[in-house]
Amino acid sequence: MKIPVIEASGSPYELGYQHGKQAREAVQKNIQFYLDFWKYFGGKKPELILQHVHEFLPYVEKADSELIEEMKGLADGAEVKFDHILALNCRYELSFGFMAGIPMEGCTSFALLPEVTLDRHTYVGQNWDNKPNLEQSCIILRLKQEKKPEIIMYTEAGVIGHKGFNSAGIGICLNFMWCAEDIFKPGLPAWLKVRMLLNCQNLIEGLRVLTNFEGPNSINMMVAHRDGEALDAECAPGETFFLFPEGGVLTHSNHYLSLRLSAKDTGISLIPDTVIRSQRSHRLFQGKGGNLDVGSIASIMSDHFGYPHSICRHRAAGVHPYEQWESLTSIIMDLTAGNMHYSCGPPCSNPHELIAMG
Repeated sequence: MKIPVIEASGSPYELGYQHGKQAREAVQKNIQFYLDFWKYFGGKKPELILQHVHEFLPYVEKADSELIEEMKGLADGAEVKFDHILALNCRYELSFGFMAGIPMEGCTSFALLPEVTLDRHTYVGQNWDNKPNLEQSCIILRLKQEKKPEIIMYTEAGVIGHKGFNSAGIGICLNFMWCAEDIFKPGLPAWLKVRMLLNCQNLIEGLRVLTNFEGPNSINMMVAHRDGEALDAECAPGETFFLFPEGGVLTHSNHYLSLRLSAKDTGISLIPDTVIRSQRSHRLFQGKGGNLDVGSIASIMSDHFGYPHSICRHRAAGVHPYEQWESLTSIIMDLTAGNMHYSCGPPCSNPHELIAMG
């Protein structure tokens, strides 16, 4: 299955309108999926969910009002209500409120510095493990913004911030996290915080976003720069802790690694395989230190130890579709070269496509 590449340019409203118009069917499909998903797990009717979305708007307005304009354009282009687009971009936070104790997604991410790569480039990437229902409604979104970096991201149609990279050399990957303090609480949505990071011109600007705009819920954000630096931001409600590469390798999955935050962690009980995926991927990368290239990275991200709950995740037999996970894509971003390799499905059986900046 080919993933559509959607290109948009111009003002924030125009970016959103073009995104929505070109991906209209996929946007509408995603809206329906999440409304059904929340009802399945939380028993909430759509009107009860949507009544909460406007509680997030003051936080978005304060952080970057242009994001609201882009979402308005997206709603118009996709011919849907603005509330539905806002709900898609708040879906991470809404899920904490309507799916208590239910893991939303699981991922394994990595950053590799020049000292461990064959071409001495900087790489960042991940396997994105989510519901198979979403595989028909994801897109590659290329945004040519006014006075801001160009962005390429792999996203759910209708979501304006997701894993990806920009023309300034910044790349971002994400991991679901859960701690004892996670409840429904309005704030700056994680996907919009990610978009703010992708709008940054350098890593220092990115650090300002990470430290000045704390989100209401747990999430992990791995950020790297083409000049050979990477960091991991473990975000919990009200605080953020940073981790850094060891021996040129940084990996993360779905539980807290910092001692300061690990005591709060409840993600391990929800996704116990997270413990293996994080340390195993780190060890496999270090074992190839100095010889890592796109091929060997893809091979490691195709690892099946613990199958089907492996780094390369597969659907479990006999489980309701809403409770299944699969590696919907494996992404390898070469920040030095300015390109992204991505698979359409689990990397063990699907070749990587290539899209480049410029």
